[in-house]
Amino acid sequence: MVSITKLDQSLGDLRREIIDLRQIDHSHEYDTKRLNSILNISRDSLKETEKFQQHILNQLQQFEISLADINEILRANVEQKMQLQQKQKEQTGDDLEIRAKLMALNAETLECRAAAIQLQQEARMILSRATEIEKLAEDELAQQALEMKIKQQEIERNRAAELERRVKLEEERQRLKELQQQQERILAMAHKSIIENEYANWSIREFMHVDQSPPCIIRTSPDDFSLPIDITYLSVSETEYLLDRQEELISTPLKVIFHPTVSNQSFLIVAIPYIIKRSPHRENIIKIRQANGLWTSIDTNESVFDSHKEKHFVECRLINSSACAVVSRLKRDRILIKNQSSGKYLSTADARFTFQWPKNVSETDFHIQTCIQPVDLPTFTQFCEQYRHECQGLLAVGPIIELTFDDVTLLEPIQFTLPILIQPKKKIIQPKPIETTTDTGIISHEAQQEFIAQQQQLIFKSMLGEDLSNERLVLLYSNFNENIWHIDTNIRCISTKVPDIINIDMQSFYSRIIIVRYDKQLMSNKQLQTAIHLFEQKLNQRSATLILRHRLTSPNEICLVCCSSQRIETISNEIQQENYTNFGEQTKEIVLQEGQLLELRFRGNVLPINQTQQAIPFAFNTNFPFYFETNISEIDKYSQHLSAYFYGYLEIYSKHKTPRHSMREIEKKKQLSIDMIKQDRQETDVCLTEILVNLPKPSVESRKTIEKTLTKFTGEGLLTSALLRDMSASLVGDEWRWLASCLGMTRMRIEAIERDFHDDAPYYMLLTWFKRVPRSSDKVLLLTHGLMNIKRRDLVQELQTILNDKRLEQRTLSKDEQLKVFRTPFNRICQRDECVRIWKQLARELSLSNEDIDRIDTYYPSKHERCLRCLEQWASNQTRTDLSPLVKVIRTLGFKPLAREIENMA
Repeated sequence: MVSITKLDQSLGDLRREIIDLRQIDHSHEYDTKRLNSILNISRDSLKETEKFQQHILNQLQQFEISLADINEILRANVEQKMQLQQKQKEQTGDDLEIRAKLMALNAETLECRAAAIQLQQEARMILSRATEIEKLAEDELAQQALEMKIKQQEIERNRAAELERRVKLEEERQRLKELQQQQERILAMAHKSIIENEYANWSIREFMHVDQSPPCIIRTSPDDFSLPIDITYLSVSETEYLLDRQEELISTPLKVIFHPTVSNQSFLIVAIPYIIKRSPHRENIIKIRQANGLWTSIDTNESVFDSHKEKHFVECRLINSSACAVVSRLKRDRILIKNQSSGKYLSTADARFTFQWPKNVSETDFHIQTCIQPVDLPTFTQFCEQYRHECQGLLAVGPIIELTFDDVTLLEPIQFTLPILIQPKKKIIQPKPIETTTDTGIISHEAQQEFIAQQQQLIFKSMLGEDLSNERLVLLYSNFNENIWHIDTNIRCISTKVPDIINIDMQSFYSRIIIVRYDKQLMSNKQLQTAIHLFEQKLNQRSATLILRHRLTSPNEICLVCCSSQRIETISNEIQQENYTNFGEQTKEIVLQEGQLLELRFRGNVLPINQTQQAIPFAFNTNFPFYFETNISEIDKYSQHLSAYFYGYLEIYSKHKTPRHSMREIEKKKQLSIDMIKQDRQETDVCLTEILVNLPKPSVESRKTIEKTLTKFTGEGLLTSALLRDMSASLVGDEWRWLASCLGMTRMRIEAIERDFHDDAPYYMLLTWFKRVPRSSDKVLLLTHGLMNIKRRDLVQELQTILNDKRLEQRTLSKDEQLKVFRTPFNRICQRDECVRIWKQLARELSLSNEDIDRIDTYYPSKHERCLRCLEQWASNQTRTDLSPLVKVIRTLGFKPLAREIENMA
């Protein structure tokens, strides 16, 4: 009876769930797991009922067997009774006791029969109840399957209707877009006809095929045909601040120089050819450079010239001489919102972005300027793969929308429709049934039941829709010059029937907004803000590739190209046609900003030939690759002897600017001059990358003997050319090699000197060593130690004798001869600006009188000359030629290296 009670309870739960499912309007809000659990409980209760039924039947069978035994006992009792009756006749014994036993047995028999009848009735009731429950469950399941089929058909009809509506909406968008383009063409043609009619009599001066100037066409009034006009190229440094965010240069920057005050010409019209960029999100404008160094856009018109129909031009008016450039930027729409009437705006860049405002939305009329930075699915997918950890849980984003608006307070909310990328559907993977088989190869009952439960769960998910409770739609906003994105929790984002459009109501404007779909379980709010900041940086960055190749016929000629990574194949074919081989090609990929100013520098043993500039400036532009061709050669042919190549490095530097103070508003910055902006920023050189430059060494067979000429040598103190010549002649055999090793020269340099100079190698070894030793070192002491190490004490004694003789000779010199001896150390002191600045302190340390110092200060205006005169005055006061007092004073003033250098000159 307990199993029947459980079965009634589970059936009651099933009925209630079915009634609730029928009453729910949106089937995707129903929890399928609950219904599955109730079905499983009902199925288990039914199994227990069947088991109980089987148990009752077994008891009935046992009871029938017991009845048969009882009947046998009764028959035996009847026979016994008959025998007893016969014996009664024979015997007249204990009849009453026998009758009592028989009556007791008859009573037990009757009770057993009554219990058996009751058990049979209960078994029949249980069987009928189980049959009724099984039939009811089958009916309910069939009814549920029918209802699900009807709902599936309704969902399919809704999907078909949504698809048809979307197709119609897309056709309507396309029609509106065509109408808008047609309207723009009509307006452009009308404007063009007006301009052509207005300037039909103006003279045209072409600069399209002039090698010394960039291509352009100038229109001037008929009276000023002889107006002098000069068109020049713009240097790389002058293009700083040319491009703003998401802008691209599509023409050669040029400078137009003319003097309107010479004639009656108040302005002229300049037409500049540009590289066509077909994009519905962009527009082409001309920027001019202001006097403060900043670039601003001006009114620009498309123009066509019959002599250059294959080219595209934009033109503008110039009142004064200016630098010009054609720039491609994101489309900007300016909308006037009147408070007295309602209206709707449809973006020209993306028809999905709209907003409509009600009547009396504000107290006054105001303007809104919109700019949409588009986002495509490949870019978003690549970003998610690159930043897999940061983007875990980021599902879809929309374009970044910039709003420039007047300072107003909205009285009513404005409804926006924002586009978003369509989230790809997740494929439902059908689970494989568990192939748990018995010995006979038949799938077990438990595995079959598990597979049926999985199939039912998948059916309910497909019917009711996937559970999207973890996904969230949020609006993020940011202000200009702010790198932080904030989440507006007060705005509710509503999904529409069109999957790539979101509706929101905004009570206040933000400078930049973006709509995002993410999984709240996989991504926190802080991670979301960081991911959107990285995504914005990714959109503003450009991938550039550096290619370095050598010419096939002459490895000394190299070509470096800096281009966009999207144009590698085209650039590679172009430089290959110029006979630059890709054998040993060096490539590097770096991330740059559009229009970023860079510098090309060389480092190492390989430098360009006849290159006066240490750094070659250039700018990165997607549409204009940078080419640099030059001849290179080695600096020191004796270095890098372990390699078959001379090598150096080609480095790319960039100026990294950091603000000294807090960031200011853009509008305030545009009012400053370029010098004030530079003062507000601190520039530092940053090496972005470097490329190895190899130059093959000439083979030994092809190396020609170089005729060495005598090197000009200027002696210093005791060590003169004659002394070094005599000393080299005194070295016997390999002594000069041992001496070179003691003086710190490498084996490769010693072999190179021997190969180049042969018999004069000892002398040129000493000469090379003398030139490489720093001036502040005591060369006589170093040479003495070297000679002592090779055990040539005779030469050491000879050096000491010459030194003593020179000191005795200096003591007997006249005043003029003393000044000649002191001339070299005096000039060396005057070459140090630090000494010149403190010449008065130096004079007082040398014990010059105040009268001498005032006289030198009065008659000699230059500080260098004053320093020299005070040293000469000190020398004239000396009774003997001795530099030790001067060396002591120089060392006291803190110039120890200079003191050692002067001491070596003594």
